[in-house]
Amino acid sequence: MILLAGLWFGVMVGFLELLERLAVWNLSGRIRYDTLRTNWHYSWMIPVSNLVLFGAAGLLLAVICRLWRRIGMVPVVPIYIFLGLFSLGLEIPGLHLWSRVIAAAGLARLLGQAMNRYGPAIGQGVAATLPWLLVALGILVGWRWSAVAGREALAESGLPNPRPGAPDVLLLVLDTTRADALTPYGATRDTTPHLARLASQGVRFNQARSTSPWTLPSHASLFTGLWPHEHQANVGRPIAASGPTLAEFFASQGYRTGAFVANTENCNAWYGFDRGFARYEDYYENTTVTPLEVLRASRLGQFVLTSKFGQGIVKSVIDPPRHRYRKTAAMIGRDALAWLDRSPGRPAFLFLNYFDAHDPYIPPPGASRQFAAWATASGRATSPRDHYDDCLAYLDQEIGKLLDELARRGRLDHCLIVVTSDHGEAFGEHGLSGHGISLYRPEMHVPLLIRFPPRAPAGRVVELPVSLRDLPATIARLAAPEIHAPFPGTSLAACWEPPSGQATLADPPSPVFSEVHRAEAVPLEMDHAPARRGQMWSLVTDRFTYIRNGDGAEELFDLRNDPNELQNLVGTPTAYAELPRLRSLLTNLRAESSPPQPTAPNRQVVTMMSEPQNSNSPHASPNLRQGL
Repeated sequence: MILLAGLWFGVMVGFLELLERLAVWNLSGRIRYDTLRTNWHYSWMIPVSNLVLFGAAGLLLAVICRLWRRIGMVPVVPIYIFLGLFSLGLEIPGLHLWSRVIAAAGLARLLGQAMNRYGPAIGQGVAATLPWLLVALGILVGWRWSAVAGREALAESGLPNPRPGAPDVLLLVLDTTRADALTPYGATRDTTPHLARLASQGVRFNQARSTSPWTLPSHASLFTGLWPHEHQANVGRPIAASGPTLAEFFASQGYRTGAFVANTENCNAWYGFDRGFARYEDYYENTTVTPLEVLRASRLGQFVLTSKFGQGIVKSVIDPPRHRYRKTAAMIGRDALAWLDRSPGRPAFLFLNYFDAHDPYIPPPGASRQFAAWATASGRATSPRDHYDDCLAYLDQEIGKLLDELARRGRLDHCLIVVTSDHGEAFGEHGLSGHGISLYRPEMHVPLLIRFPPRAPAGRVVELPVSLRDLPATIARLAAPEIHAPFPGTSLAACWEPPSGQATLADPPSPVFSEVHRAEAVPLEMDHAPARRGQMWSLVTDRFTYIRNGDGAEELFDLRNDPNELQNLVGTPTAYAELPRLRSLLTNLRAESSPPQPTAPNRQVVTMMSEPQNSNSPHASPNLRQGL
């Protein structure tokens, strides 16, 4: 009976924890980092995890009670109550461990005393209801398992017929790649010969700017065509459910939609990036079912696994590299090609996010490290830039392999290929390193290449400043010219297809506007970073970059004569002439684009992080350092 009581408490606590988790996600509308590693089977894994843990505790207590028969049944119930309350209390953020222990112990003692005289009735109630609880759990397992396993097939079964001749669409985002580090953009090293070849086969934009200097809001703009203050995706906050995404548009046109993501945190499905995708793969583990995944689904399981005892067991059973990894370009390419091969008869929209150029700039084992090796051979210490360039060279090599495989499959020449980055990376410019900390050129100037033989002329170079905000409208217009693109902004094809009678465009298709609002996320040791001073905005024209900092300070740079943004012109006659116009442009843009009212995503609800994960945890994010 002691063991059966343990199983009963495990199932009950599991269902209560599931309800608690859903309530927190719904009520807070915020995301925390441990939520990003929530397995999609969570609805049954949480009660099963508690069933296993309470069953193990019940087995141990049964053995103890058999050895010391005088203990009996009733004194064991407070132990189960304590474990349940402690487990449910782990969902409450900000409490110290001992506060949870003391509160759970005190309540368990009071409830145990109140239930002391109902020992026989408790046993009868457990025996009568446990089978029904297990049946309900079995139904939940079957329903959720089939829903997760069949999601992609279900999404593709309802696709309309694509229009004849619809091209494949391949969107490659090279996370943390600044334009001037690449061969086609004049890099001092030949880091990316394959991208240079791709650029020669299509259109290269020399002055493309991201909408934000870090991953989450930048990708949200790439998917929706909305400015960051419109889609509202930010630290712990998902995309506001307003307007379609690129994947939703292509699914409505009969496309298979697939995404393979290496930045598993800030391109995670929980932020709403999976909207419209039949297949969206960030963490491999989020769709797998293993004993470790089941155990870590519950808060109590996570607590056990992150303890020294649990860590010792996990590391003795699982080799650490197997549960601590970083998705490489080779892995992304392998997964994408395998997905493409499954249904060759239907056009595909494929989004690939590469993470190889992100810090800590370590190429995968076996990759060439030519630039770091060259520095060492030259007798100098290697720099972060040497390792960064090695990562770019590896990434370029894998992209070359991907393109060769597409050509071998006969899918390359009828494919719209867009290569860009979500943001750049600073290496000491303005005294800054990294990204998400300013709106200066090293963080904002990104590559943009479009290869599409039917529409994009080979070898064309566009010098006009453009914003990645216009990419959704551009991609939709190029792939389906007869369909009205449901995205704000203007197709960048106008840059090489000017209106009749005009040689070039006089103005960019959309304002080249960028913003960042994450002062609380900038590390304390980077107190000098401009983003620490509050929300920032910038505008880029064909001549000037204008930046307004969070403290109201302004900066103005002449891009023609000062491309590295070294001399702030504020206070000069040039600034007196230009600043009123730029201030007016910025004011009008912010007034014309008001943020939508955020609503809960259709598919999932989300919650904000209470504290970072333990980097030694077997279920911790493998890329916990990334942050951006």
